[in-house]
Amino acid sequence: MSKGAQKKVRISREQRAHDYLLTLGHLTVRFAEVERAPRYPSGRRETDVEHSFHLSLSAVELASDIHPELDIGLVAQFSLVHDLPEVYAGDVWTFDISPEDRAKKEANEHKATQRLLKELPPHTAQLLERYEKQKEPEARFVRFVDKLLPAVINTMAGDANTFKEDYNLSSIEELLVSRERHGRGLLEMFPEFDTLHIIKDLLFDSSAAYIYSGKNYTPKK
Repeated sequence: MSKGAQKKVRISREQRAHDYLLTLGHLTVRFAEVERAPRYPSGRRETDVEHSFHLSLSAVELASDIHPELDIGLVAQFSLVHDLPEVYAGDVWTFDISPEDRAKKEANEHKATQRLLKELPPHTAQLLERYEKQKEPEARFVRFVDKLLPAVINTMAGDANTFKEDYNLSSIEELLVSRERHGRGLLEMFPEFDTLHIIKDLLFDSSAAYIYSGKNYTPKK
């Protein structure tokens, strides 16, 4: 290959990198504007960017501790892309969601995923496609850990809690009934992760206690 041809290939590759960095930057800005249901202690909503960072930290730590057979690098990458379709579909909270609304949510997210697969650079696109197929254990692990994190944020939220503000659950008894139903659904979806189900119960109990105790969470020293 001549020097001129080599330079042309290099420029083409560098231009391609320039273009996909701008694409990813544009999507990140939009992603940061997508609000989720959980509230922070200040009362504002958690964003998808904050949630994805939280998931990546949490899923990697959990995998290294209780499922070291998993590819931790893949766990981190799946965590980063898992909610990208919400750039176009928005976030719909699934707590006590009706079958009709769940079907609508899934249809909107499928449409958004197909759009993203045409827009994302190759590596990110194939990660999202693999995550959505839910065939690999790392993908399933990340999806389950994702279901645990609202309980963590609700533990931090204090009186700004989503269950009080948005769902008018006025007592711990009402919350526990809904969470028991939610927990049964997770057991059916993810029967292979025994330890995560135990952790889920601990987190659900902790968050329920903090929501209605009037106490603020303080980390253990």
